[in-house]
Order: sequence, then structure tokens, then C-alpha cells
Amino acid sequence: MLKSYTSMLPHKAIALMVGVSVFALAGASFAQEAAPVAPAAAPADDSTVVVVTANKRREPVQKVAQTVNVVSGQALQDMQIRSFQEVSTAVAGLSLTRTSGSEQSISMRGIKMPNNGGTGGATSTVEVYLNEVPISTTDAFNALFDVGQIEVLRGPQGTLRGRPSPSGAITVATQRGSFTSSSGFIEGSLTDHNGKNVQAAYGGPITDKLAFRVAGLYDYNDDNEIKSIGNGKGSYHETVGARGTLTWRPIEHLELNLMHQYIREDRDFYRSIQGTAPCAGDSGGAVIVGSVGCGKTYSLEDRVSLNTGPSPVKYRGNLTTLSAKYDLGDYQINYLGGYNDVNSSGGQDFDFAGIGQANQIPTWLLAADHTKTFTNELRFESTAGEFYNFTYGVFSSSVKFTSDFAFIPFFTSFPSAGESKDYGVFTNQRFNLSAKDKLSLGLRYSHSNIDLFGGGPNTTYQAITGNASYSHEFSRDVMAYVSYGTSFRPGSGGANTATNPVPQSTANFDSEHSQSTEIGLKSQWFNRRLTANLTLFDQKYDGYIASMFNVACTGVPNETGMAYATNDGTPTGPICFGTMYANGNAVSRGVEAELRYAITPSWNAGINYTYTDAHFVNALLPCNDYNGDGTPDVTGTPMVQKNSYISQCVSSQALGQLPSTSISANTAYNFEIAGLDSYIRANAIYRNKAYFPQTANYMPGFMQVNAYLGIKGPDESWEISLWAKNLFDEVVQDTDGGPWTVYGVPSGLSIGTVTNRREIGITLRKDF
Repeated sequence: MLKSYTSMLPHKAIALMVGVSVFALAGASFAQEAAPVAPAAAPADDSTVVVVTANKRREPVQKVAQTVNVVSGQALQDMQIRSFQEVSTAVAGLSLTRTSGSEQSISMRGIKMPNNGGTGGATSTVEVYLNEVPISTTDAFNALFDVGQIEVLRGPQGTLRGRPSPSGAITVATQRGSFTSSSGFIEGSLTDHNGKNVQAAYGGPITDKLAFRVAGLYDYNDDNEIKSIGNGKGSYHETVGARGTLTWRPIEHLELNLMHQYIREDRDFYRSIQGTAPCAGDSGGAVIVGSVGCGKTYSLEDRVSLNTGPSPVKYRGNLTTLSAKYDLGDYQINYLGGYNDVNSSGGQDFDFAGIGQANQIPTWLLAADHTKTFTNELRFESTAGEFYNFTYGVFSSSVKFTSDFAFIPFFTSFPSAGESKDYGVFTNQRFNLSAKDKLSLGLRYSHSNIDLFGGGPNTTYQAITGNASYSHEFSRDVMAYVSYGTSFRPGSGGANTATNPVPQSTANFDSEHSQSTEIGLKSQWFNRRLTANLTLFDQKYDGYIASMFNVACTGVPNETGMAYATNDGTPTGPICFGTMYANGNAVSRGVEAELRYAITPSWNAGINYTYTDAHFVNALLPCNDYNGDGTPDVTGTPMVQKNSYISQCVSSQALGQLPSTSISANTAYNFEIAGLDSYIRANAIYRNKAYFPQTANYMPGFMQVNAYLGIKGPDESWEISLWAKNLFDEVVQDTDGGPWTVYGVPSGLSIGTVTNRREIGITLRKDF
């Protein structure tokens, strides 16, 4: 099966781009004489300059024609950010969520894709790169330690790195060994959430041609602190990580960086219940066996689960990356390779009402996965042209996977295997039209193939995408830009397995295509003490990939009326719920603003603001419609629309459980105590209410404030920090699993989670 799509870029764009390259190289000497030399970048020792590698080259963030948010390694340390998920507290409009032990999602500009981005992670709306090598969402969420810098790139990506992604990309760069000196640190933290975090690193030169760095992590926390009275267990995670890096410069113009990382994580994840737990004989005798919480009333804030079985998740990952750079003077050859071997398993106990696993049908969903991912990227680029520079690159990715599902008691094994392959050819052409005007043009051909090894169709998706940006510098510190880009996400190729007696099509989806326009202004004022940036964006989606969690289904559609949401269509049959997919048209538009101000040499403050209106456009989507009126609702007994396996509703609602408004703010004040450097810092994140489409409910908005107080030793050789996250103990509901049924009748309970309560901790750090 072959599915192809060509963006609005002309069909002859590839040939035209190559022709422009040849023409520009031939006329480079004339162009350099005609066009003034572009202004030099700010000196490296200018503390007002934030240097990024968003465009695969080091340049000031204020010169980059796209929205880029930077979280430095120092900022991670200052804000006591211990996990990838916490990075969202430093970046407005970025959502990093964990809705279960094995399900995570990354969202920007109102676009969300859970479940690891589909087969091989190839359909993530936001790609994550570790040392410029693409990794899955699951890999990213498992550990964060000894990081040099995180960059959040917004808008369509794909003509400079990895795979195309419509919403943006996150790059994580780990620390490397220095050739000039040896250094390291050891750090330990304790919190009242039973949190224990220890990490250390050390590195430096081995010879004048070889440097190293090693780092390690141990992290334990009770996470959402939900305890189950059904089995006496509670939510937790325990993570162990180790990393080694070697940098080798065998000859003057060649540098190679080899990194290997091992991560082991174990966790158990529970959801809270609210309502009154059922007793035997309730609902006119329909409830045969009572709950372990019979007759007791709970709220989500009680953080109580009734599950009698565990929901364990295990992750074992080995990631190796290799980068090589060969400097040819005016040109460079760059290689990036990665090999990622991951074993993971997860289980979900469905006994949310606590009636005992023998009485709850279905009982358990268990999954075990083994993936081997091999990626390669090769780029040839010019670096010294005063008028014109180029990048040509190729990318390949192979993800081999084996999986086994068990859906107790219906089946104990459902193995599958396959391979997804991605190929890409891309180019980026950059022109310094004058000292103040720059033009960048990018183009990419993508080819994705999903082979299920005889277990399903062999499907290929193809697309041509690209981008163009123009920027003008009104002065050294004021720049405006406009950009246009297209993006693409491949479909699932039939690789997803429906775990319920419903058509396989409900678990799969087709490809998605989008077009984006962005206008931005970047500026600095008062000797660069004030930074003020503003961006407007508009992105239209053709066939946006929608994922709907916990949708009611039936194994026996009713041709004459509503059907019970059970596997056999009977009132008391095994309940039928699952994650369903579909494609529908959508739009995302909004505004992003950033202000940073060095008020005094000792006091600084900053604020990021995002507003996003991301919604479907009359899209026909899976939904929960218990009364059959075509509008989402979850009142009463779960039912499915007439003559359907799942209900469908026409929607123009928000694309996911994401707020339209998000604000992050921070401030820091430095002072001295007894001759020692000290500080007080605070940051806050605000999000307004968010629509939850599965239950047609709104999650309330909230603001979380974090505060830090610390003191440093002479030459900053040691540091003690006392801190509080969610200082004012703001607790609100943040997920909604909807009402739960037992024996075919409402149990009186619903499922959900709330934000973490206040966490107080202390950190000791020693640098050497």
C-alpha cells in the first residue's frame, strides 16, 4: 500500500533548490562584493547573549527566526528540576504529562499525541533529541541528569534534523568532558514525599586528544502519593541511571563524541477514586460483591485507590550515540548515529472499584515490548560564506519491535512484531541578502514504511515538506521575521492492536499534513538588560491525528437502538473501553510572548506567556455518548450509538486536555550573608481551565508557585538549598477517567488524579 502527499511547495522544488545552490556557489564572489558583510555575533563573554544550536550551529537565540525557549543546566539546578516532566514549569505553553505509568505525552501549541507517538514514535507531534539523536517520549521521561542545556523549538521541524514534527522539537544536550581542566560534582536531595535523589559527575582530559565524563543518578519518589487500600501499595518510581562520554580529537580538524547511557526504572501508578464505594446488594442486587471500601465516601484529594491488583511498569534502556565532525575549512561533514535497545513492560489493573480481581472483568491489561532503534544522519554543509551557506543531509531510522499483549481473562498472549523504517533527504539554503536581511529555505522528502512481518499490511507513506523564513534586523538588537512551513506525520500502518472486540481501524489512523505561518519580533533594550519577544502563529491541519482515551465500545452493535458498552452487548457483560483513534481537520493559532529583565546586577525577573486556540473543525471523532444524542456525555449506564462499535460525535472542541492560556514567571535575588553568596528565587506556572473531551468536562485552572532559598561557599564550591514546590499547596483535578461501572451498572465511583501537593526538600551540592 502506497500513500503519498506533496505539500503546497512546487513539485519541481527539489530541482530548483539544487539549481539555486549551484548558481549561488558560482556567483559567490560577486555576491560577497555586492552585499555588505553580515554583523558579527555577540562575543562569547557577553552575559546578555544566550547561545543556542536550534539551527545546528551556535548562534545567539535573538538571531534565530523562530521561537526558542532555553533552559540551561544552571537553570535546571537553580529550579531543582529533577525530572523531564518538571521542565514544563520553566516553559509556558509546554505540556509534559504522565496519565498512567506507561503513557506520557508532550504537547506544544495545543497539539497532543500520547502513547509514545504511535509505532516507533514516528508520529510524535514534538520530537525529542538527546545529543541530536532522536529518542522516544518514553525514553525522555525516564531520567534527567548532568544536562548542559535544553532547547524548546516551536513550530514545524524537519529540514535540519531527524524526523518532521508539526509542533516543535526539544533538544537535550548532556555535559561532556573538558580538554582544559577536570571538574565534577556530587549532589543529594531529600523531600517530604519520600524523595531521595543522588547524582554525581566527573570528567576532564585524559590526554590532549582524549577527554571523558561519567555521570550517575539514583532517584526515588512517591510521585502522586496515591495509596491503595485494596492491596496496601502506593504510587512510586525508582530510577537508576549511568552515563559515560568520550571525546576524541585524533587530528586537528576531526572530533568524535561517543556516549553510552543505561537507565533502569521501576514504578507503580495508581489513580484516585471519588464517590461512595458500592456494597453487596446495591443497585437492586446488581452489585454481587461489595468493594473493599464499601459504604465509604472519598474525594480525589484523599488520594485513595481501591485497586486490589498492582499496575507495575518496568523500563530498561541502553542508548549509545556517536557524533563526528570533520572541519574542511569552509565546509563541514557531520555524522550522528544512535542505537537504542529498550525493554519495557506495563500492567493496568481494572479493579478500580475494589470488588476483587476475580469479580472484575476485564481484570488486567498487560503489555511487554522490546524495541531496537538504529538512526543515522549525515550532513554536508558550508559554514564560511558571507552571502550564502547550505546544508544537505540524509536521515534514516529503523525501529524493530516485538510486543505481547494479555487482556485477562479474554486472552493471555497476543504477540506481534514488525519494523518501521524512516528515510529523509533534506536541505537548507541560507542567504545573507544584506547586512540586515536573511533568507532561509528548507526542503525535505520523507519516506516511512511499516512492515508487520506478515501480520498485517505493509504500508508506505511519503511526503515533501519544507519551510521558508525571512528576517530583517532593524538594529543590532531588534529583529523581525516571518516564516512558512509544512509538516507531515505518517499513519499507523495498521500496526496498533485493538484490545477489545472492535474493528482494528478504531486503533489506527492515517497520515496527517499541516501548514504553518509565523510572524515574530525579537528585541533587546537598555544595553540588553531587557529582552522582549513576540510571536504570532497559525497552523492548519488536514487529517489531524486524534487520540481519544477511555472511549466506550461494544462487541455487538445494536441495529435497532443503543448498545450496552460491553464485549457481548449484554447489560452485565465484560465492560468495553479503550483508546480510539481518528483523523479530523483542525486548526491551531495563538500568540507567544517573552520578557526578561535584569532589574539590578543582583535581581532579575522573567515571564513567558502563551495563548493557543487549538480546536477541531467539524471533525467526526470517537466519543462517549451515553444517551445517543450526538453530543459527548458520560451520565448513566455506558452505551454506544445505534449500529456502531463506538460512538462518534462531530466536534469543534479543543484538541486535547490542554489549557488555552499558560504563563510562567521567575525571579531571583542574590545577596550576601556573612560574606557568602546567598539567594532567594521563585518561579510560578499558571494554566487556565482545560477541556477533557472523553468526559465532556473541564479541568480547573491553577497556579503553582515554587520557592528556593540557598547559600553558596567560597568560589561556589558548595551549596545548600532549601526549597518548596507548590508552595501554597494548590491542589486541583488534572485528569478525569470518568465514572466506573461494575456488573453493568454505575458503581457510584469515578476515577481521576489531582496535582501533587506541596513538596519540601533540601539539597546539598559539592563541586570539585
